[in-house]
Amino acid sequence: MPDSALRLDWRRPGPVRAYVEAGFSVGAGLALALVVSRRLGLVDVSPILLLSVLVPAIRFGIWPAVFASGLAFLAYNFFFIEPLYTLAVARPRELVTLVAFLVVAVITSAVAGRSRQRAHEVVVRGLEMRQLYAFARRLSSVADRATVLATAADEASAILGRRTVFLLAEDDDLTLAAASSSATLDEAALAAARWAFACRELSGAGTATHAEASWIFAPMSAGHRRLGVIGVAAEGKGAPLDTEQVILLYSLAEHAAIAADRARLASEISVAKAAAETESVRNILLASVSHDFRTPLSSILGAASSLIDYGERLSAPQRADLLSSIHEEAEHLDGMVRNLLAITRLEAGALDLQRDWVDLADSVHRVVALARRRGASQSIRVQFAADMPLVRADASLIEQALGNVLGNSLRHAGAGAVIDLSIRREGQRALVAVTDDGPGIPADLLPRVFAKFARAKASAADGGESFGLGLAITQGIVEAHGGEVTAESPVADGHGCRITLRLPLEASHPEDSEDEQADPAGG
Repeated sequence: MPDSALRLDWRRPGPVRAYVEAGFSVGAGLALALVVSRRLGLVDVSPILLLSVLVPAIRFGIWPAVFASGLAFLAYNFFFIEPLYTLAVARPRELVTLVAFLVVAVITSAVAGRSRQRAHEVVVRGLEMRQLYAFARRLSSVADRATVLATAADEASAILGRRTVFLLAEDDDLTLAAASSSATLDEAALAAARWAFACRELSGAGTATHAEASWIFAPMSAGHRRLGVIGVAAEGKGAPLDTEQVILLYSLAEHAAIAADRARLASEISVAKAAAETESVRNILLASVSHDFRTPLSSILGAASSLIDYGERLSAPQRADLLSSIHEEAEHLDGMVRNLLAITRLEAGALDLQRDWVDLADSVHRVVALARRRGASQSIRVQFAADMPLVRADASLIEQALGNVLGNSLRHAGAGAVIDLSIRREGQRALVAVTDDGPGIPADLLPRVFAKFARAKASAADGGESFGLGLAITQGIVEAHGGEVTAESPVADGHGCRITLRLPLEASHPEDSEDEQADPAGG
């Protein structure tokens, strides 16, 4: 595009008011020149008339200034060149003066008009730059491509003052992707759009190609990739875009293309990242399953093989011990399978809560009893407040969450640890805290202790039956009930761990727990 700021714009004659004011300016200059000539005896008053030419040049541009130059030339000839009050010129010297005056007046008006034009174009360019900056900034805050194009269509329509559409290349043709308002493109408009896309040039109304169309199209490209076209309505026959608007249209198309391509790349990166994370989770899960299922299955197979091969030769206590081992390892496998199913349901959003009134103390006692049946050697103590109301919850899921937390402490606190389970009320929430005096949670693991597959380096398990899922499942279950779960470590003397489950209390229940008491079987 040529730089119109370096040449005069002769295409705009200006409003009638400009010529009227130019006439008044020359008239005022003439009056002043007459007063100065008669009272001060000044012979050459041409500078005064030249000043009267500058006023319309500065205010309105070149054409009104040329008009003022002609009037000043005639006035100078009529009032100041012999013979006076005629347009005749008596002496050649005065003719040279008149011609010189006319040339100076025209050049002066042209220079002043050019300066005004350039100043105007600087203002216009500044406005366009601010508009483009605001346009790009709005597009940069949008993530997906459809929203990018919809926003771009609305913003471009506001900037250009015309209806705007975006057509993208899909399936070897152009498809309407966004529009600032309802728009119907006829065959002439579509033909212009296809030509602009194929040839990468402006097409449509007011151009050399497909001028019969009622829309004007410019190509959209991001680097060497052709994305589509941007179209603006011609808004009536004979109303094409001027040079500045064409430049602005190309700029808008470029910004929109870059933003749309950025959104596409971001979407592809997001999909690729999600696929990579899914593959990573799948690999971790498969590795965990193959490793952690092997131990209980080996125990079950070994005990079952011994019963099959040596059943008649084994004593009754030996057979009972093997059967007990099979039962315990089967329960272990059942716990792992239940956690795998739970994490799948949580991620799929298919966790169905069967709410009923639940006594948290009973749930805690059942979880502790199950841990002891599985051979827990730690000292486990249970305490609960006397005024604890019942909670509305899914009993089996709450017990699974509590079992995972207790299992985490049993696995990591050590064989001689003391584990305290306390239940109390805090405002409109019930708190269940599991505290142990073990080594605690490593500082690097604590911020992500509730994440899937988060496990301490020194252990292959987390209480979620060895997959590193137990605490993640606990968090999902508690949050599904509208509560929260937190972890603290250390809790005393630089060691220990406390995991607290907070469950909301709904309407109070007539049944209350007994007075605060300690589990007599504990420690």
